[in-house]
Amino acid sequence: MAKESVVKKTFTKEERQQIVEAFARKHNGLYNPTLFVREVKETGKSHPAWDWFEWDTKKAAAEYNLWQARAFAKDLRIRFEIEEVGRKGEVAVRTIEMPLVQSPVDGRRDGGGYRLVDPNDPAHMAEHCHQAAAALRSWLNRYHGAVVHASCGVKAVEQIAERLEAVKTPTAEQTAA
Repeated sequence: MAKESVVKKTFTKEERQQIVEAFARKHNGLYNPTLFVREVKETGKSHPAWDWFEWDTKKAAAEYNLWQARAFAKDLRIRFEIEEVGRKGEVAVRTIEMPLVQSPVDGRRDGGGYRLVDPNDPAHMAEHCHQAAAALRSWLNRYHGAVVHASCGVKAVEQIAERLEAVKTPTAEQTAA
């Protein structure tokens, strides 16, 4: 396909929802991404979702390669042990897992990349807690209806997210000490 220097349009959720619903209604209530891309491509610039896509194949391939690189590191884990001393002096050892690498939110706009996680670094753990809170809120936003339908408490999930968000990132002075 010919190269085009079109800036991808930003779509609101409402616009995307209307487009997806209209597409699904035309296809027996199903949204098939492969069929959707084909329809957008065949319709061309008059399709309301045209500007969502990167049609320059070299740029699209580069974006896909970046996605592949991110996927390559996704779900890799580190394990470490925590010793907890109980009230009576008994020691319990727990094995904890967390991601091997994390992408700090602050550096993402600049393409900051990923860093190896150090579970002994309070800044890394604070970042992990803040990302966990965001993921938990995203999960609750997506599955709120299911949680309510199953008569589960939404408040407990919200409280966990609040505690995760409350974890303080150490200041530069604190980390230097």
